Amino acid sequence: MASPTTVIKGIRAYFGISDCGQLMGQPTEAGLSSVEPEGIYEHLAIGVLEEGYTLAYKIGDTDNVKYDVYGSINGIKCISSRICRDDDNEFVKMTESETDDGLMMIRQTFIVSKNETRVTIRMELMNCSRKVDLDDFLVKRYADIDVDTGGSAGWAGFLARWDKNRDSVFTYNLDGDAPRGKRAHVVNMVAMPSDLPLDGTFVGRLGSQQYAFRDNPDLLVTPTERTDADGILQWRATKFRAGEMFRINMYYDTFRAFAK
Repeated sequence: MASPTTVIKGIRAYFGISDCGQLMGQPTEAGLSSVEPEGIYEHLAIGVLEEGYTLAYKIGDTDNVKYDVYGSINGIKCISSRICRDDDNEFVKMTESETDDGLMMIRQTFIVSKNETRVTIRMELMNCSRKVDLDDFLVKRYADIDVDTGGSAGWAGFLARWDKNRDSVFTYNLDGDAPRGKRAHVVNMVAMPSDLPLDGTFVGRLGSQQYAFRDNPDLLVTPTERTDADGILQWRATKFRAGEMFRINMYYDTFRAFAK
């Protein structure tokens, strides 16, 4: 069952942060939305309700894949959440979860400036197994992003352009795609400096549920193609030792594609 969310209404964007650690909302709530004079353009929480993370690690020959992407959960237990700041300038929420085998703790901090369009996510991953070292440890951040599709001003019908570079995945429409009186936006998911090196960026095949597997099919989208897809950032460590902590940092941002 999807966890409750806190909806934050800023001047330029709305955000939804679940109690279990996703940038997401119920179907009637904002996950990530742009605020414009003519209305709201929603980018997350329309269509499939999926934003979150995957943890994959090996113990001997056994590969373990745990994930919580809000609408789909396997092997992750939600423990607690707490709002640490909520004033006119900033919102900060912290969530805690653990893997169902008791080996790993996941603490996440979501930081939202109410005057901007960015949400920063800081993940702290702790190996609490006491004695067990984990091999081939992999972390994914995954999002089903639908640019300009929902909201009171939405128009795009689940179609957008996609691209990636060495640090980010981004999806966008152009003002020329939008009907008269509507706007187009960019949604960017960006890896920040972290304890683990970034292993790769991927535009995932829609419906392949890349969050449920260690490997990712990689979809290369041509510059003129508009399609529905998923964004993935991925970090990796050869070994995750007992008592060790890794910190992963990334952010989502949304902004106008091209000003008229």
